[in-house]
Amino acid sequence: MIVKPKQLPDFNELLLALKSQFYNYAVYTSHSVPQKSIIVRKSATVGAQITLYDKEIIVDACCPNIVISTLIGFVSAIFPPYHHFERKITDFLNKKYN
Repeated sequence: MIVKPKQLPDFNELLLALKSQFYNYAVYTSHSVPQKSIIVRKSATVGAQITLYDKEIIVDACCPNIVISTLIGFVSAIFPPYHHFERKITDFLNKKYN
């Protein structure tokens, strides 16, 4: 999902906002290439990856555990818990930055 904020937040500001809002989940950086991302992990199998680009924030459902991710593959994109969690993160970002 794509969030188009009025003003793109700084990476560290976004990280702190997510840690504050989702304090009961694991929130950490992922040094993916070419952009750094933030992972919000609800469980070993349900999470969201947030990446800042030029004028938008991309939120993608993901499986934060690499071993499990390779086992379930594409299921994360269509399985309801992944989609609901992705929507929860996107709704928060839309409210905060729009």
